[in-house]
Amino acid sequence: MPDVHHIDCKPNENGVCYQLDELKAAIGREAAAIPSVGRTVPLSWKNVLDALRKRSEKEPYIHYADFEKLCDEQSVSKELATTYAVILNELGHLIYYRNDENLKNTVILNPEYLSKAVGFVLEDKATKEARGLIEHTRLTKIWHNPDKPAKDRYPQELHPVFLRLMAKFDLSYQVVMPQADAPPTSLLAQLVPGPRPEGWQEDWVLKPGDVERTQVCRVLDTETGRTTEAEGLMYRLIVRLHRYSLGRNNYHQSRHWKSGMILDDGYNGRGFIEEIGGDLQVTVRAAYPERFLHHLCSEIQWLTEHFWKGLDARMFVPCPTDTCKGLLEQDEMLENRANEMPKIRCSVCREYHVIDNLMATMQPKPQYQTALEELSIGQEKILGAVEKGFDSIDVQLRTLMSQADEQYEALLTTLTDPAKEGPRLFSFEPVERSHFNPKQWTREKFKLTLWCEHRRLPLTALNKPDDNSGVYEIELTREWVQKAAPVIKVISTTLSLALRIAVPGTKLATDDAEYKAIAEQLEFGVKTSDALIKGGEEVSDWLVVDEKSDLNQTRQAIRAQGSVLRELHALLRTEDKANSFGGLERVQNKRREFLWVHKQFVNEY
Repeated sequence: MPDVHHIDCKPNENGVCYQLDELKAAIGREAAAIPSVGRTVPLSWKNVLDALRKRSEKEPYIHYADFEKLCDEQSVSKELATTYAVILNELGHLIYYRNDENLKNTVILNPEYLSKAVGFVLEDKATKEARGLIEHTRLTKIWHNPDKPAKDRYPQELHPVFLRLMAKFDLSYQVVMPQADAPPTSLLAQLVPGPRPEGWQEDWVLKPGDVERTQVCRVLDTETGRTTEAEGLMYRLIVRLHRYSLGRNNYHQSRHWKSGMILDDGYNGRGFIEEIGGDLQVTVRAAYPERFLHHLCSEIQWLTEHFWKGLDARMFVPCPTDTCKGLLEQDEMLENRANEMPKIRCSVCREYHVIDNLMATMQPKPQYQTALEELSIGQEKILGAVEKGFDSIDVQLRTLMSQADEQYEALLTTLTDPAKEGPRLFSFEPVERSHFNPKQWTREKFKLTLWCEHRRLPLTALNKPDDNSGVYEIELTREWVQKAAPVIKVISTTLSLALRIAVPGTKLATDDAEYKAIAEQLEFGVKTSDALIKGGEEVSDWLVVDEKSDLNQTRQAIRAQGSVLRELHALLRTEDKANSFGGLERVQNKRREFLWVHKQFVNEY
């Protein structure tokens, strides 16, 4: 067994120290003694860390090639060096992001070096007067000011790296200015104005057919249980949620301030987040508010629990009693119901409330075929909404669109584990479809098409003409398809719904042969899986269920069969010598979840 050195590691949400798990896998058999949640690593780790600390005294940053050379001097392989760099970043010893095209060649050995550079921007008088807006050309003047001493000037090659890192750390994001010739400009969220902007009421109205739902996020100290503050949480949210900003196409239409913001997610409704008395109140107005409300609340919870050690974000529902300002905790309601107690008592008004009434969804989930038909009938309205606005769509159609979005996100969440190794979304059909007998076949060659997990479309709809990347002909056995049938059914039904919503803004038209071919592939997946699912095995069309349903077993069943996707990845690698999955690139979103996206969308992550 190799010599080891002890380190601390913060477990992830599953209680597993994933950095050390990754390290163990990279080292192989030598590190078999390293516990999954343990604190020991090979001695080479300590040697590398000591060498980096010594070098940082003279050089605040180095190129990644120099990092590999330093590791090589400590007898650490290139593969393990990459793992070390990632873990050292996670533990705060340096700054390095291997999955970011703009950052993977730079290793910042001294994090204080970056902090100081950011501080210069935040203290810049002109940026403060502009309420956080700063043109990128001014950053160059700040970071390479000839009037400052040499130690306070930063090399030009680092300026785009610093700008990218500021976005990575939720400090800033690049805005869209209305002028065609406007220079690249970013917003530093910490410098936004204090009061609500004028005219905000006009952007926060209850539209006909919409309903309103509110949840309250309270941040607590995990040791004392007392209410506390996650300092800077709102600033981070302004950056992380900027894709929903009212000003995403024209910054001057933005509605955010130091303690709140108004957001828009098209047919999924509008959201209002504001800090009130230390709590974050989240309200959504929509035809189906559950989807956007859940998304915003889960973002707040994830951010709090991952960036503020020792803090816990808990969700509450306002007491429904008129004039009562009490809050009812969601976790307590779930515990009560699990213990066959159907009511919960408000600690303020002392009234009892039926839990199912407080947590019930606004709209039941329809049958898959019904939803598909209604979305297909509403295609022209969906296409027209791109120009007319989603207010032009009736309430029922907007509800179905939001539920389809909800289902899509649930699918990706359910299949999180296989995503690290390869893409999750695909459609398929027999190569010789006219000769395919769905009842009598044992082995068949199929055409399989990979999908972009960002745009929710097959690669054939995103590639240039005559580019067949992402399309494979592979031989599958009836046994494998039968084993994979539950996963295939959920993927196919989900993509069928997503296809009807993803079409606007693409080259596809619902009357085109390409669109019809994609729809037929998905239909084949649904019918084939239905025919092969064993008699006693039931698979719901929807992965999304309300809180009072016991159908969460559907998710568990699909998650348990994620191994079939890994088998599929192996088959695709055999066919694709470049091992590129049709050109799909693996990225990580803000929650560090892996996605496989078409190359044109990589920069959005």
